[in-house]
Amino acid sequence: MDIGTILYRFGLVLFLLAMNGFFVAIEFAVVTARRARIEQLAAEGNRAAAIVRPWLDDPDHLIAASQLGITVASLALGYLGEAAVAAVIEPVLHNLIGERAIVGVARSLPFLISLVVVTSFHVVLGEQAPKSAALRFPESLLLVASRPMHLFTTIFQPFITLLDRAAEFVLRLVGIQPVAGHHAIFTVDEIKRILSESQKGGVLDAGEREMLHNIFDFGETVARQVMTPRTEIVAVPAGATLDDLLVLAVETPHTKFPVYEGDLDHVIGIIHVKDLIAVLQRPAETRTGTVAADVTRDVLIVPETVGVEELLQTFRMHRTHLAILIDEFGGTAGLVTLEDLLEEIVGDVQDQFEEEEPDVRPLPDGCYLVSGLIPIEDFNAEFHTSVEDPNYDTIAGYLLGSLGRMAQVGDVVVIPAGTLRVEALDGLRIDRIRFCPGDLPGASEAAPTTASADRELD
Repeated sequence: MDIGTILYRFGLVLFLLAMNGFFVAIEFAVVTARRARIEQLAAEGNRAAAIVRPWLDDPDHLIAASQLGITVASLALGYLGEAAVAAVIEPVLHNLIGERAIVGVARSLPFLISLVVVTSFHVVLGEQAPKSAALRFPESLLLVASRPMHLFTTIFQPFITLLDRAAEFVLRLVGIQPVAGHHAIFTVDEIKRILSESQKGGVLDAGEREMLHNIFDFGETVARQVMTPRTEIVAVPAGATLDDLLVLAVETPHTKFPVYEGDLDHVIGIIHVKDLIAVLQRPAETRTGTVAADVTRDVLIVPETVGVEELLQTFRMHRTHLAILIDEFGGTAGLVTLEDLLEEIVGDVQDQFEEEEPDVRPLPDGCYLVSGLIPIEDFNAEFHTSVEDPNYDTIAGYLLGSLGRMAQVGDVVVIPAGTLRVEALDGLRIDRIRFCPGDLPGASEAAPTTASADRELD
C-alpha cells in the first residue's frame, strides 16, 4: 500500500474521530445546558440560540440524532481504522521478525495492535475529551454547533424520527411513559447545595448565599420564632397621659407602642410616635389628654403559630407593620413587626437608636456571651452544634427544660459541644448565657448546679 493511500485512510480516521466527538459533545451538552441562558440569548436576538431553544424542549429528538451520528462514525471508524493501522504495522512486523514468522502471527497480532490503538484514540478523542468539554461549556458548544447540527437533523429527519419512535416504543414496553422534554426540577435542599457550590466557585459571596438560604427557610418559620416575647414588650396603659407617652418615646428606641387596658392580655390598639407629634401640635382644648382617646390606632392580632410568609401578606393587606401575637389560651404571647420579618431574610438590622448588645459576643478566654433569646436554630448555625428541643424555641428555653426548674445565676448545663452557664437573669428570664466550647478552661468551672443535656443529637 503506497504512502498516499495510507495518509488518505488516516485522514478519514481522524475525520471520523472528530465526527464521533462532535456528536458525543452535542449529546451531553443538550442535557446539561442552562435553559435560562439560552432563552436569554434568544430573546436578545441571537440566531444560534433561537435554533438551540427548541432542542431543549425536546432533547430526545436531538439525542436520537446524536446517537445516529455516533453509531455511523463508530462503525466506520472500526472498519477503516483497523485496516489503516494494520497496513502500517504489517511491514514493521515483517522487518522485525522475518518472512516466516510473520505468517504465524499475521492473522492476530496486527489486528490486536490496531484494535488497541484505534480503541485508545476512540475513547480519548472521540468520547472522553468531548464529554468533558460539553460538561464544562454546554451552552457555548451548542451555539457553535447549532447550524451544522441543524443541517444534519434536517437531512436525516426520517431516520432520526424512526429512532426516536423506536426508543419510545421500547420505553413503553418496560412501563416507562415517554415525556416531551426533560426539565430539571430541584428540591429546596438541592438548590441550597447549588448555592453553596456557587459560593465556593466565587459566583456568590457569603452574604448573598446566606440571604438566598434565608428566603427558602422563610416559608418554614412561624411568627413565634421571630417575635419579641411578652416580657420584652414596651407598652402603655390606656389611661396614660400624652406627656407620659412622650417621655417613653424619648427613653426608648421604639416608634410604636401597644396600648392595653388592665394588662397585656387586653391590648386595644397601638400608638405611633408620629401620631403623638400630630396631636401635640393641635390646640390643647381639642385634646382629651389620654393616650386611648387621642392617638390609639387599631391593632392587628394574629395567632403566634401563623407562618411569617402569611403574616407578611397580612401586613400588606392591612397596611400595617406591627401585630400582636396571642397564644392558644388567648393571652398575649408577644409582638412582631415588619422589621422582624425582613431581618429573617437580610439579617439583623440596627438603626442609630438601638443600643442592644449583640446576640453573640466572643470573650477573651475563648468562650462566648450569648443572648438567652437567640433561637436554637441560630445557636446551632453559629456554633455548629445540634441542640434540639421541640418544646422551646430559644436557647434560654432549652436551659430551663434541661434544669427542670427556674434558673439561677451560675447554673450550668453540659452538652456534647461544651457547656452553657447562666450569666445573668432579667427577673425570672435567662438574659445572658456563657457558652464555652469543648475543653476550654471555662467549660469546667464549678457551678451550683450542673445538668447533663443528653437531648442534643450527634
